[in-house]
Amino acid sequence: MISSLEIYKKILGDKKVDIIEFLVLKCDKRGFITLTIDEISKELDTSKPTIIATFNLLRSKGTLKRIKNGVYKITL
Repeated sequence: MISSLEIYKKILGDKKVDIIEFLVLKCDKRGFITLTIDEISKELDTSKPTIIATFNLLRSKGTLKRIKNGVYKITL
């Protein structure tokens, strides 16, 4: 059986989906994430450019807002 997660990974790439899942798991109940890109990079063993590209994608879709360095909000 094909899962939607497999489809998302095929479209976006494994790393981007991993980053998105990580952000969803790390956000508080109001959608705030308090981690720097460097911290995310170290925790996921992912390059900063990949994280920045994923953040830019989420921002362009209106699902992530940068509050200040190290503070972001997931918005739906």
